[in-house]
Amino acid sequence: MNKHILLVMRWLNDKDSVTQEELEKNKYVTAHAARMSAIAACTARCPWVSATYASAVHCAMDAASDDNYVAAAHWVKQYFILHTDEDRTQYKKELEK
Repeated sequence: MNKHILLVMRWLNDKDSVTQEELEKNKYVTAHAARMSAIAACTARCPWVSATYASAVHCAMDAASDDNYVAAAHWVKQYFILHTDEDRTQYKKELEK
């Protein structure tokens, strides 16, 4: 389970459940991960999906920190399209706790 996507999903459900500080902190963490994935994909000739997946996580965090609901929802959807072994229902169950 990706804690950054879960954070964005929590924000999408209730904007007051996540602080702007949390969003900003996670935005920078995911930006670094996306950069490292892109470098690894280029260097090791890894499949493009790993870098794209990391970029989707970062884009979702970036949109949420910018208070852009539509873009954040789009990138969460892209995350689940790219990362097919993740079950969105598990995330939804986690949000209900």
